[in-house]
Amino acid sequence: MPTQKKQDPRAIRSKRVFKEAVVDILIENPDISKLTVQKIAQRAELNRATFYLHFVDINDLLKQVVYDIFDDLLSKMSPTLQIDNLNNQEQLITFLDYIYKHRKILAVLFEHPGFNKKMHMTLKDLIVIQRKSEGADSTLSMDILASSILGILMWWLRNGVHFSSEYIANQIVELYR
Repeated sequence: MPTQKKQDPRAIRSKRVFKEAVVDILIENPDISKLTVQKIAQRAELNRATFYLHFVDINDLLKQVVYDIFDDLLSKMSPTLQIDNLNNQEQLITFLDYIYKHRKILAVLFEHPGFNKKMHMTLKDLIVIQRKSEGADSTLSMDILASSILGILMWWLRNGVHFSSEYIANQIVELYR
């Protein structure tokens, strides 16, 4: 039986610190074209050589940050989708709480088409899982539903963060009754 090589704790820490650094920089200035490995390394208090030990380039780092966000989001949502008879609104609030908690970096990422496409696919997958569990046969296209929710999320992060997760969940539920 092959054993998995255990990753060095220093490598795990370095990757985490680089990811945190790029998120902090993007929150301060969302212009990705202004990112440099030097800026990221300085913020992380590590050197450029360490950066290149873990990432091919800035795009590789950003891709890993996005994957981490989606993995985290799905890990938070999956258990709620497995529970029988859980209120849709509870699931939606769990999802929205995650979005709100990470609103600063998500607001930056929503400006990029690749992120929007991945978020759209994730929303669509979550909707399909939910609809199947309800036995629903909706005439509303899953693409249209996912696009509508994506639009609401983008508006919320840009203009409506003063509204609570519960308020936004109520609005979404009312919209799709």
